[in-house]
Amino acid sequence: MENLNNQRQMEREVLGLVKRYNTLYKRQIYAFFRQDGRDAYVGKALKALEKEQQIYINPNTRMVAANENSYQAGEPGTMQAVWVLLSLMKQKKIEEHFLVSREEYPVRIVFVGDAELYDILYISRKDAGLADRMFAKRDMEKSGHIVVVESPEDIPAIDLPGAIGFCTVKEDGEVEYYKKGR
Repeated sequence: MENLNNQRQMEREVLGLVKRYNTLYKRQIYAFFRQDGRDAYVGKALKALEKEQQIYINPNTRMVAANENSYQAGEPGTMQAVWVLLSLMKQKKIEEHFLVSREEYPVRIVFVGDAELYDILYISRKDAGLADRMFAKRDMEKSGHIVVVESPEDIPAIDLPGAIGFCTVKEDGEVEYYKKGR
């Protein structure tokens, strides 16, 4: 009976994570639960949730979404921000994390770590100037910004107060961090 309860709990947690971020790579879900050693239970939870039609797994990309509409609306920038969050979870305790609304663009994820507020932004090469102008009008120095860029060459074009670091995400999810030279 305890095994069944543990399986149901894992299914609830996997479903909660998928609903929180709308669309994720399967590898991201496994990596999230690897943090506390429960990644061995993810596959069974995904199968059960898919069978119960509580999640959608695209047969071609193997990406997991809350439903087919969420899959269609999935944003590569958000998925890159999730890779950064997973990387940071290896380095520090993260108490809470969540996806922000589209109105907060380019902020993708906000999290609390060591009782401090941080956000993960994804700024594409074409949006660098737009992001600078958006943040110039807001009081954004209350949190530390981790900025995901497409390439390290994009970093000099971004002038963002409160940026504590920059990073790129490789296709396999590996994150490389950079500091902006002054």
